[in-house]
Amino acid sequence: MHTKPKSPLSSWTSLTGCVLAVTLLLDAALSLNGLVPEQAALFPNAVAALESRASDVLPPGIALAGFVSGIALALTVIMLPMHHVYRSREARLLQERERLAAQNARLVHQAASDGLLGIANRREFERVLKLEWRRAARERQPLSLLMIDIDCFKLFNDTYGHQAGDTCLRGVADVLRTAAARPGDMVARYGGEEMVVLMPHTSVEGAMRMAERIHAMLAERALSFSASPVAQHVTVSIGVSSMLPVRNANRSVLVQQADEGLYTAKESGRNRTATMPNLRLIAPEEEPSLGSHRAQA
Repeated sequence: MHTKPKSPLSSWTSLTGCVLAVTLLLDAALSLNGLVPEQAALFPNAVAALESRASDVLPPGIALAGFVSGIALALTVIMLPMHHVYRSREARLLQERERLAAQNARLVHQAASDGLLGIANRREFERVLKLEWRRAARERQPLSLLMIDIDCFKLFNDTYGHQAGDTCLRGVADVLRTAAARPGDMVARYGGEEMVVLMPHTSVEGAMRMAERIHAMLAERALSFSASPVAQHVTVSIGVSSMLPVRNANRSVLVQQADEGLYTAKESGRNRTATMPNLRLIAPEEEPSLGSHRAQA
């Protein structure tokens, strides 16, 4: 037996009837509970007819509960997709924020690093030196610095070429990173073939031991340099400076004394370490202000 399919017109009529019926029931329920004035009812005659039978057919409490339940259901149907959309958008925003944070971290690292050697650049060294100087002054701990220069590096470039010179610089920087592996130690490129190692909480004796270790590791690495007048491998000269920093003192003295030690090491024949015998704790130009501060204290 074949059933005749319903026409679109009959389906539309049925849907319209359902909508009108639901509207009538809601309007009647609201009018019965006083939520909508009788004059404002959409179908006042229908509402009046229902009122006479409302107590038997649809008690007011049940009508109100049904109405509230319908509103809650409608809100749930509307808000649930919106919640899913919000959660999805929030997840995308979180991923984008993490991506931007990682990109920003990479940019900060690139700005603080030497592109060739992969160690800190001079700007980052000066920033960290300022922080470590203040910390050492606050904790009353020594701060040491090694100033390192590759011996006869110009001759190395002239002999092997600039690409080999870059390889030599990277090799020395790798040795310094391996030697200065303690937390807090910092290896940086100061300029050209000069590098520095900043060592917090390190006395002059500890700095000298670090310099000896660098010499030994370079000799073990044996980067070939047959034209060198010093040795058959790449060598470095090292100047050592160690101080007990004082707050508001001139931290550049630490660098100046390490540079003076480096000059002495080069003048003494290279491939060695030198330090200034008399270590000044503060810069001369800072003494008057520090003295007046102590007098006030």
